[in-house]
Amino acid sequence: MSEEAFVGLRAAVEWNPYGARELLGILKEFPSWMKYKDNPHGPLDLILVGVPPHKWIAPGVILPTKPVPFPEDKLPACRIFGNEWRQRKFTKQELADKIEALLAELNTRF
Repeated sequence: MSEEAFVGLRAAVEWNPYGARELLGILKEFPSWMKYKDNPHGPLDLILVGVPPHKWIAPGVILPTKPVPFPEDKLPACRIFGNEWRQRKFTKQELADKIEALLAELNTRF
């Protein structure tokens, strides 16, 4: 994964860690579900569009939140990520490892 693609991944994970955790779960439990479809952001679309951001309120209480808009200046990096995904420049396992590391770095509760 190129540095620019990683910038897109990092931005998406930081913007919606809950969605990133959902994507990580799919990558670990059902990697065959992850397809190389022709969409602009690859699997980042799950984080950016598919799963709304949530907020940890208290133990066992997680609620959807109205997200702040995703930074538009990061969208080109997300498109680069999507291009590299479709070209298979990194594996599903490598993506899972990077998401897991970013979530650990963020130290989010979900």
